[in-house]
Amino acid sequence: MVFCPNCLHPGHGTFRGFGEVYLETMRLKLYITTLGISLSVLFGSVDTLYYDLTIFGIKCGEISYLYPQNNRLLITARSTGLIDYIFPFENNYDTTFDTSFYGVQYYNKLIRQGNFKQQVSGEWDGSSKKIVYEKLESFQRPNSCMNLFSFLARLNKERGDMLDTQWFPVEHEGSLFKSRVLIADTIKMESSGRSVLCNHFRLDLIPINDQIKMLDRSDYFSQNITRPEAIKQVWVEQNNLRRIMKASAKIGPIAVVATLRQ
Repeated sequence: MVFCPNCLHPGHGTFRGFGEVYLETMRLKLYITTLGISLSVLFGSVDTLYYDLTIFGIKCGEISYLYPQNNRLLITARSTGLIDYIFPFENNYDTTFDTSFYGVQYYNKLIRQGNFKQQVSGEWDGSSKKIVYEKLESFQRPNSCMNLFSFLARLNKERGDMLDTQWFPVEHEGSLFKSRVLIADTIKMESSGRSVLCNHFRLDLIPINDQIKMLDRSDYFSQNITRPEAIKQVWVEQNNLRRIMKASAKIGPIAVVATLRQ
């Protein structure tokens, strides 16, 4: 079964209203957190991090990353500059996870990408041990099954050497993968005028069994991040904040890079 983008069009007032309210709430949250970002970094805590998104070194968007304080991670990617006129996008990814194994408990994404609109939500059902996607399908999964976003949260919370080379189950829109991070090297990166020691990880995703295509179409990130030829890398600082300093995904000559804003 496939989510119908027309449900967000005029004539389907109830669901369209939900989407609009959600987006307005997100915009308000982003505005409020923008006002307080400098104080949170200065005093050694992080609320929301901001990243510049580039392709071929040219800025095409920005990402807000609500640092996982408890058991929730909220990420918004939006277009900027010329891209905002040519191909505007504003994509929201919201994940709630358990704090022991970072298994996904609830996931919701709301996509506005050009003319393409999509909303997908899924929830962990502990009694049946399934992830149930609303109005779509359900899939048997282990208790500790993460998604890509709760895996990022785990990188924020746990030491890199404790995660290095370990395989973890990862659910991604109905498909199951085994995933690991490998420490490629340790490098120094500049952050706000100071040098920060970082672990440079390579992220591997290997499909388990036959992959089920739950959606005929998805957003660019969700559709391409699991492609076998995609080279995925993440740079995470080693101190207690463990901020993601940089992340990239490269397919052929095209590399999309998110860099922490200074």
